[in-house]
Amino acid sequence: MAAAAVIKPHPALTSIYGNIEPAEAAKKVFAIKGTDTLVVIPKAGKFSIAVSAAGSWKIYVQAMPPYKDASVNSVIVEEGKSSDVGTIKLVSSH
Repeated sequence: MAAAAVIKPHPALTSIYGNIEPAEAAKKVFAIKGTDTLVVIPKAGKFSIAVSAAGSWKIYVQAMPPYKDASVNSVIVEEGKSSDVGTIKLVSSH
């Protein structure tokens, strides 16, 4: 059996991390602030994004069909700290 992926927040970096359920439904995760857009591909339903600046970020999860995309608005990130958005649950369109 393969070991579970463990993704931890970036130490000493300003970052956002969290989980997505169901894990196999998540295609990409975007962090958006003004004109800054960062993207990562989640692994085993987990993601961590080192962001370019402190402030309020939007997290957008691009889902694979039949699931719907999801977002979390106003994720507050402090300089040099990691912000946990918790678990983002994707909903099936069926």
